[in-house]
Amino acid sequence: MSERRIADSGSGIGDRGLGSGVAVSRRIFVIVTLLALAGCASLPVMNPPHIEIDAVSLDRVEGADAYFTIAATVANPRSDDMVIEALRGSLAIEGETIAQAMLVTAPLRVPGKGRASAALAAHAGMDAVLRAVAAAMRRGATLVAPGEKPTLRYTIEGTATLAGGARVPFRRSGELGERKAPG
Repeated sequence: MSERRIADSGSGIGDRGLGSGVAVSRRIFVIVTLLALAGCASLPVMNPPHIEIDAVSLDRVEGADAYFTIAATVANPRSDDMVIEALRGSLAIEGETIAQAMLVTAPLRVPGKGRASAALAAHAGMDAVLRAVAAAMRRGATLVAPGEKPTLRYTIEGTATLAGGARVPFRRSGELGERKAPG
């Protein structure tokens, strides 16, 4: 009798075999679909926007905090409107990363074949600013002729996130307070 029960109950392949085969097929389909979608997110963007950093300037110092403003222009090469959900980047002065910059007003709508101005804001503690000033001193940036102002070099590097999640990188280096020549 005990042998009969074992034979009737099956080896686990019979009843569950068909059900688990369907479940496995569904799982494989879901995994393949998710991988395909993840792969699409990493594909290059057709006609990506062009992000120009026009200027980086020290806006104000309050107590032990320094506030920076980054002026940017986004150009849309497409004929349809484009939505920039986020602009984010790391701000470095004299090679020292001092703050993370973020789009002040999001989302940014850029008309087809048009341009839009954007402002990013960054906030740094005075310790980070002092590290950057020390790096400038090591470079000799504070040794200038009478009547000239010392210069601090910056680099901002980040990404623009488009509606839909695609990301477009941007990077610019220059001198703090200098405006990029139009063109």
